[in-house]
Amino acid sequence: MPSSRPIATDLLSVVEDYLDHDVSPLLPPLQQFQLKIVRRLLQTLRRELELGPDAHTMETARLSSLLSLDAPLAELNAELARAIRDGEFSTSDPALLSHLRETIEDALRINNPKWLPKTDVDAGH
Repeated sequence: MPSSRPIATDLLSVVEDYLDHDVSPLLPPLQQFQLKIVRRLLQTLRRELELGPDAHTMETARLSSLLSLDAPLAELNAELARAIRDGEFSTSDPALLSHLRETIEDALRINNPKWLPKTDVDAGH
């Protein structure tokens, strides 16, 4: 049975379009600048809705494997922090560094993808 609720990202598109085409032209420069900030927040929210669930799932899987523990993500992160503090992981451990790199890249894809290095895919290659 199809859902009768609108998709959150579709609703965001409607709001973004309204702000861009109907509201922004009516505003003085300072409020247009402030509206750009609001637009960036909406874009971050969109990326969180689109990318966040997979990033959460992948981080949980990586941590479960790294720690050999099945637990919720918050518990896994707390356990990783404890294990690092207690010296159970070297800060140069390749598996730890790989997990941290992937987690940070996932967060940047949501929070500010411009901070990620350009790849051949990004450049259209």
